[in-house]
Amino acid sequence: MENYHTSAHMHLTDVTLMVTNIKKSLSFYQSNLGLKLIGQNDNHYHLGTHANHVLLTLISNPLASPKVRATGLYHFALLLPTRAHLSQFIQHMIDTKTPVTGGADYLISEALYLDDPDGHGIEIYADKPKSEWPDFEHIENKPMDYQDLINNRITEDFTKIPDQTIMGHIHLHVFNIKVAKDFFIEALGFESTMAYGPHAAFVSHLGYHHHIGFNVWNGQNIPKTLENSVGLKSYTLFVPSNLIDSFKSKLKALNITLNETEGSLYLYDINAVKVVIKKSL
Repeated sequence: MENYHTSAHMHLTDVTLMVTNIKKSLSFYQSNLGLKLIGQNDNHYHLGTHANHVLLTLISNPLASPKVRATGLYHFALLLPTRAHLSQFIQHMIDTKTPVTGGADYLISEALYLDDPDGHGIEIYADKPKSEWPDFEHIENKPMDYQDLINNRITEDFTKIPDQTIMGHIHLHVFNIKVAKDFFIEALGFESTMAYGPHAAFVSHLGYHHHIGFNVWNGQNIPKTLENSVGLKSYTLFVPSNLIDSFKSKLKALNITLNETEGSLYLYDINAVKVVIKKSL
């Protein structure tokens, strides 16, 4: 399977979410998704693979206001190493009676969708081999063949998320598609790959189907998520070393502030969500 999340690819590595009930969230992410609690700093809980690769940070805030119709996270997507691992995960959802919100076969990938206890969208997916991908303009949304997946699953019981699992992509609610395209393509340097009519678009780096998606399905010109509400608080963007200078220059030319604090680089996206820039994997 081709790898579009290497040191040569600009891609997302992890996300940070605010949650209201940390005990309930930790139980969900560990028992239902098979993530490992890797560490904790005050009210920040870092979860990831059992190989200690952080994929998700939860900020505990019992007073956070609930999710509302606003910009922010549509879903984050964990990419499993193989279709057989996706099949094993689906069987685990069945065994644990975990509610799911849907599933689809996009011809480039197969994906299962569910929500965490605070309503954050989650996609668990596996890519198909690049040789099987149609042209991006011919992507379809077909029903997932659950029976074939179950028939071809890894038969061992699911006990943890596979160690090779990575953050495949994120998908965002935005207030305006054109503004989002200007930011992710013109400012950050991603390339346009696909669109679902005028209401959703997808971008990637070096040929992937998408590292970031964004839509206006919550409505045009919707408000931004409040700082003390449930939702996406930050995500980490890896920028290859050979691109970092041009990346900085482009942001400066567009009057987008790139902050640097104690060696940490970050900016804010069009949703006012923090984007941490990572320079090494």
